Amino acid sequence: MSPSQPPPADREGPEPGSAPGAPPGTRRPRYLVVALVAALVFGAGCWTEGCGRLGLYHGQTEQHARLTSVVEEDDHRAEAERLYQRFVDASDDARGRAFPLAAATFVLGAALLALAARGLAGRSNNRSALMQVVSAQAIVMVASYFLTRDMLHAEADLQYGVVLMQQREHLPAHKHEPAAAVLGAMRRYGTPGWLVFRTVASALIVVALSRPRARDFFETAGRPVSER
Repeated sequence: MSPSQPPPADREGPEPGSAPGAPPGTRRPRYLVVALVAALVFGAGCWTEGCGRLGLYHGQTEQHARLTSVVEEDDHRAEAERLYQRFVDASDDARGRAFPLAAATFVLGAALLALAARGLAGRSNNRSALMQVVSAQAIVMVASYFLTRDMLHAEADLQYGVVLMQQREHLPAHKHEPAAAVLGAMRRYGTPGWLVFRTVASALIVVALSRPRARDFFETAGRPVSER
């Protein structure tokens, strides 16, 4: 080793938590990592949900039809078919509102996936765009809940109803009753609870992205290599 060359332990390199390609001393705050991962998860959820809704309106109803096929007893099957038809009717009634909202959910999910992934890579300053998309997806999720509430309730009644029928067929009464109580609570509070959680989490993501350390990190990551 040349005398003028510092030993490996003394050489400067990326600090733990810094983005790939970022200059030494540029650290990614932990809260920013959590926010970007959460944005990535929300993006995947939006993309999947939007794709499913669009598929529903393009005739891909096999998934919901399979829900009714797992019920064995005739009385339960008739009730499952009734719940399924109720969901189909509610979906048709909400088509004018649900279809454009599904398309917006799909597009925002894809954009959120791309922007969050680039933010995690730390190679571009897309902070403002990411904040806008996170806010937009939260608004669309709230709008979808209130504008298509009848369809969402009918879908939840179908899903939880079929699960209850299966448990009633295969579980003894002393095990079925506690499970039914839990499923009833999930049916009642699950969707609005998830909506509240998602809205609050989206607001926290925007707050994390607006913090000075996050802003400095993205500005550093967005500079040309020659300026670093």
